[in-house]
Amino acid sequence: MKRYSLLAGMMMVAAISCKIQSDSDRSYDLHDADKVYKLQLNPTSGSAYHYDMENKTAIEINAEGKEVNTVNESEAGFNYSVGKDSAGDYLFTTTYDKIKLKTKNGDTETEADAANAMVSIDPVEKMLGILKAASIRATVTPNGEVKEVKGYDELEEKLMAGFAPNDDYGKHMAHTQWKKLIGEGVVKNTMDQLFQLFPDSAIHLHDTWKLNSTQAGELPMIVKNIYTLKAINDDIAIITSEGIMTSDKLSNSVVGYSNVAGKLEGKQKGEFEVETKTGILISSKVMANIEGVLQVMGKDIPVKIKTSIKMIGRKK
Repeated sequence: MKRYSLLAGMMMVAAISCKIQSDSDRSYDLHDADKVYKLQLNPTSGSAYHYDMENKTAIEINAEGKEVNTVNESEAGFNYSVGKDSAGDYLFTTTYDKIKLKTKNGDTETEADAANAMVSIDPVEKMLGILKAASIRATVTPNGEVKEVKGYDELEEKLMAGFAPNDDYGKHMAHTQWKKLIGEGVVKNTMDQLFQLFPDSAIHLHDTWKLNSTQAGELPMIVKNIYTLKAINDDIAIITSEGIMTSDKLSNSVVGYSNVAGKLEGKQKGEFEVETKTGILISSKVMANIEGVLQVMGKDIPVKIKTSIKMIGRKK
């Protein structure tokens, strides 16, 4: 089995930028202290959106004087169709049309493309192919809370059906990879980044609000963000964010090391464009710088991580 850093699973952590013009080109609303805005989901049932996402994570580890650099990149394209249930919540059905992963560890490069799944023997490409061929439906409240996700468990069952009944080791490895790469990465992080953005009440221009979240993946991080409604430009809300990141409980295996503990801290900045009428995210860019140490076999190993996550969407 080819080895891919599970940090590639952070690819949907989040979501992403583009076509964000410079301040001088924007016709911002004038600052009216009395004007309020209610930012929440309000898309039209039957509408559909397409998103393109890119992610890059660069990891620098210094172990006993030897520097090890790893770069993970990913690309994904997916579609959302919007429905509504009787409780007033929104139903977002997701289908992927492109998923690519690329990892460079020193001089070694590995790639995985969902488009190759039908003819590939690579288990990662098989996983990506299963996701690309599926539909996943999320139930989301107007405030952006993801209440339920349907379709994901059935995908893992499909993956496990490809193993021999007595291949417990293969099933265990596949389950672990699937959970981190697809479950905690592609599915959960994508939805969190798209929907968990809104304040819990009406706000004025330049008001701020706080949101805390947990970034899943190989290096779980607790993120405490402060969001600011920077401007309203032609019915598009321009939102900026600044956050502090701290390490949560680390997994047993991190970037090639087993039985890892450690302490990581970092800062995150983001800029988002959201339709004021529908609450749909049109574009975003999130960047983070993280530093700290991994504790491996009683030794502290310095690590630096830089991430850049970009996304752009359009109505179909």
